[in-house]
Order: sequence, then C-alpha cells, then structure tokens
Amino acid sequence: MSDWWTTLTGDLQVFYLIGIIAGALLLLQIILMALGIGLDLDMDFSSEDSGIGFLSLRSMTAFFFAFGWTGVIMKEADKSTTISVIVAAAVGLAVYLAVALIWRRFSKLDESGSVDYSNAVGVTGSVYLPITGNRSGVGKVEVMVQGRMRLIDAYTEADSTISTKERVKVVDVVDPSTVLVEPI
Repeated sequence: MSDWWTTLTGDLQVFYLIGIIAGALLLLQIILMALGIGLDLDMDFSSEDSGIGFLSLRSMTAFFFAFGWTGVIMKEADKSTTISVIVAAAVGLAVYLAVALIWRRFSKLDESGSVDYSNAVGVTGSVYLPITGNRSGVGKVEVMVQGRMRLIDAYTEADSTISTKERVKVVDVVDPSTVLVEPI
C-alpha cells in the first residue's frame, strides 16, 4: 500500500486524502443515523427560518466527499490540477447544495402525524356505539379531530346511557385514546 501511495503525485494524494477522510466521516454519519443518533452541527444565517442551516456537518462532509473523489477521477484521467480543482469544486458545490436542501426539507417535516385527542375537547359529534352512564362502560363517538372524522372510544359521567346517533360534546380526554363526553 505504501508503494502505491508514494507513486502518486502530491495533488492526487491530497484528493485521495480528502476523499478517504470525508468518506469515513460520511460512513460514520450513516451508521449513527441508523442507530438513531442524528448528530449534526449547523449554522443558519437567515433569521426568518429556523430549519437546518446551509452550513452543516452533513453538507460539508458531502462537499468534501464529492470534491475529493471527483478530483481523484479527474487526475486519474490525466487532467491538469487546475481543471481538476475547478471541476471537483463545482461537483462538490452541487452535492453540497443538494444535501443542504434535502436536509432543510426534512427538517420541516416536524409533524408526528399522530392524533392528539386534546384537540377534540369542545367539539361536538354523534354516538356511534352506545355509551353507558357513570363511566360504567365504553362506547364510541364520531368526532372531527384535526380535520378528519375519527371514531373514538368514549365514556360519559351522565346518569343514563347515551344512545346511538345522539349528539354529544367532548369535555375531556381520559387517556391518549379515549375521551369523556356529555349529551347535548
């Protein structure tokens, strides 16, 4: 291996070194993300958006990875160092911007997609399955929550059973998947 390294020109050694180090960092980032450790350092210079910045560890690693290996390819194709640096910088910049934009888009996907039934408090709906009084049995209600009609388990503190199709109002959340209703 050392014979191969010593036969390389100085500029080719620099390109290989940049590509190998950036590749190792990129591999480390992928392994950490696979393990659920999303470590990234970023700086965002715009005051209007608090998303992932354009100057981040991920995007910088992508730049140096693309720069190093494009430089290697260019030098192995017997291109001049100047041309190799220019093309490698252009490819590195394109990859840098692509990664930065992709991560910026990912950072805006902050909604979990799960339903929060506390948003149903105060909303009216109708009984789907009868709800027995005094919290003695669970029934089901149809209620509009977060823009969608949901079928939710429900209790009532009323003395009598609330029959199917009766109108009810959600007054509280009992647990993450059950609400408390009262007849209207």
